[in-house]
Amino acid sequence: GGWRPTGAGPNAIVAATAPEMVRRSRDLARNNLHGRRALSLYKTHLVGTGIKPRSLCRDEAVREAIHTLWERWVPYADADGAFDFYGLQTAVVGELVEGGESFARLRPRRPADGLPVPLQIQVIPTEQVPLDYAVPNGGNPVLQGIERDAIGRRVGYWMYRQHPGDVGLGTATDAWQLSRVDAADVCHVRVAPPGQLRGLPWLSVAIATLYQLGEWKDAALLRKQLIASLVGFVRRALTQDVSHEEMAKMWQDVQKGLYGEPTATLEPGTVQYLMPGEDIEFTQWQEVAGQDEVFERTQLRSVASGLDLIYEELSGDWSDVNDRTFRAQFNTLKRRMRQLQHQHICHQFNRVVYERWIDAAVASGALRVPAGVGDADLKNHEWRPERWEYINPKQDIEAEAAEVEAGFESRSGKIAERGGDAEIIDAQRKADQERERRLELSQGKPRISGDPADPRSQDAYP
Repeated sequence: GGWRPTGAGPNAIVAATAPEMVRRSRDLARNNLHGRRALSLYKTHLVGTGIKPRSLCRDEAVREAIHTLWERWVPYADADGAFDFYGLQTAVVGELVEGGESFARLRPRRPADGLPVPLQIQVIPTEQVPLDYAVPNGGNPVLQGIERDAIGRRVGYWMYRQHPGDVGLGTATDAWQLSRVDAADVCHVRVAPPGQLRGLPWLSVAIATLYQLGEWKDAALLRKQLIASLVGFVRRALTQDVSHEEMAKMWQDVQKGLYGEPTATLEPGTVQYLMPGEDIEFTQWQEVAGQDEVFERTQLRSVASGLDLIYEELSGDWSDVNDRTFRAQFNTLKRRMRQLQHQHICHQFNRVVYERWIDAAVASGALRVPAGVGDADLKNHEWRPERWEYINPKQDIEAEAAEVEAGFESRSGKIAERGGDAEIIDAQRKADQERERRLELSQGKPRISGDPADPRSQDAYP
């Protein structure tokens, strides 16, 4: 009966909670070991070494020219010079997880800059697009730094020239100035429900648990240290040979040795002096063997569930898992990561960059297109994530080969799932075969199945 959820809209909730959540999320990613691990897992599973494009242009010569030019441009994609294009994908995912959204500016360059294609990408922290900016621009409303036209289309983003948290560190005087950036020059990557303009950090659902679990781990470590500490206490008593004045002088000497402090922290090997009549009473620390592990597992399982991650990967605890149970978990994880890859990373970032890159390549003359190739055909493409590693290479390869042989899947499709290109692989195979014939090498094919004469070899590697 006391549960009274807010009826505020999604944008009002974001405006009220996002700034604090972003600060806490970034702190967890920096200073909390499980928060940092969660961030690393998202980057690894969503990007890996890169989600790579493959042109589907029907003209083979143009298709090959696009692939060659793209590979030449990839190392120069970052406007800050820190990453190649696939490193930018990782940066976008990191910002998406920490800040709840990621902004990337498409920055045209001059031909004199000498780039293979005159275009670079700059990743912008979410704080540079202020949530509290809502000043209309002419007839266009602006909400949370996003300008829209009369029918709700995004036409501009209002951005600070630098991170507002860095203002005053010897930076330009116009650092607080807001600049309007055309929406066509911005990739806004976010995972948000309909009607919500801005995103919330992915760690939001687990922020409190991760923080308190970190505090508990620190306290548990301190408790273990205190239990193991050996501390001695010196109690002086008044006798006939020691007057009050002499005892006071002796105590002043002790205080001077302790830099004026009459107490000391409990550290291994500490010797603490006590005033006459003083006594010491210890907190009754108790060992809780086995209980700490159960508590930590329970909390981390809840965190992993909320973050759509696998508990064993998040915690590093593989004590209660086997090949089959992990495979079941991993299959669900792969489906979730593919969903995020194709619906958000590829659609909101990769696709926008690729289409602008094609325009810049054609306009600059770096890519020459025959008259018969239309714009839609020229920009037709697909994205191929890095393949997932096999859990059991022998069984997995045999299963995929059986699918192709039975006609359930094409060989090209299987190669595409692995992140490869059938045309490139076939050309490489042909080159290998020609070289083997020329060098008169053996043409024997490697086995991928066990020796049928020995049924015990089913699980053996070839």
